[in-house]
Amino acid sequence: MEEKEERYSKYFSPINSHTHIGDAFIKLPKRRYSIEELVAPPNGYKHGMLEKASREEIIEGMKKAIEIMEKVNTKAFVDFREGGIEGIKMLHEALKDKKLKAIILGRPKEMKYDENEIKRILSISHGIGLSSIYDWDKSIEKIAEDVHSSNKIFAIHVSEARRENIDEVIKLKPYFIVHMCKASPKDIEKIAEENIPVVVCPRANAFFGLKPKVELMLKHGIKLMLGTDNAMIVKPDILKEMDFLIKNFGVKQEDAIKMVTSNPENVFKEFLYGKA
Repeated sequence: MEEKEERYSKYFSPINSHTHIGDAFIKLPKRRYSIEELVAPPNGYKHGMLEKASREEIIEGMKKAIEIMEKVNTKAFVDFREGGIEGIKMLHEALKDKKLKAIILGRPKEMKYDENEIKRILSISHGIGLSSIYDWDKSIEKIAEDVHSSNKIFAIHVSEARRENIDEVIKLKPYFIVHMCKASPKDIEKIAEENIPVVVCPRANAFFGLKPKVELMLKHGIKLMLGTDNAMIVKPDILKEMDFLIKNFGVKQEDAIKMVTSNPENVFKEFLYGKA
């Protein structure tokens, strides 16, 4: 596996299209978790640990995750940044003196809409990345409107642990979405019709006994990208993610390479090369 990764890294610099590196410091007790128990806001285990941890502890974990990405020649990563404004500032600090590019998608500190907080988040990030449409009331529509008005990225997790209303998701006009494990064939067809890119994270999904419908999404021509998701679950090694995808989903190597190179390059070009 290491030889394969070294060979890959000689030919391209991959992009990791979905991370949560703020939880890299967390050491999980060895037991089974549901998604709700582990990562669902505001009461999941992860969020409790983030609240208890010191700023220094979180930043040190971020730096270690960044080092892993650097070792596999990662060009850029797209991070869903918890912790409101302070969470974004911590990632900026962890990235000091690093060549690795980050597309930072913040989110409100609490599960509520605050216009001033949203404005401040958008002023120091590339947009907003939310957990799930079902974690929010109708105020999620206002968040999406504010992001669109700023010409930045609005992204959201969709149908990870349970099927969600795809029409409600589409109404929010997401720049891209993540997961789609529980999406129906019709849901996937609608996402394809709307030309919405999707990020899949097969190793993290497998931790919860889930599997994204990669083959079906490829069949429908959806622009797929690859991410590593929560750093406390799997290390943010996008090349291992690519190998896992090839081995377990019957995806051709050339298609897997597109998912970490040309596809995210095309989707995020504006934000990788100049847009603050």
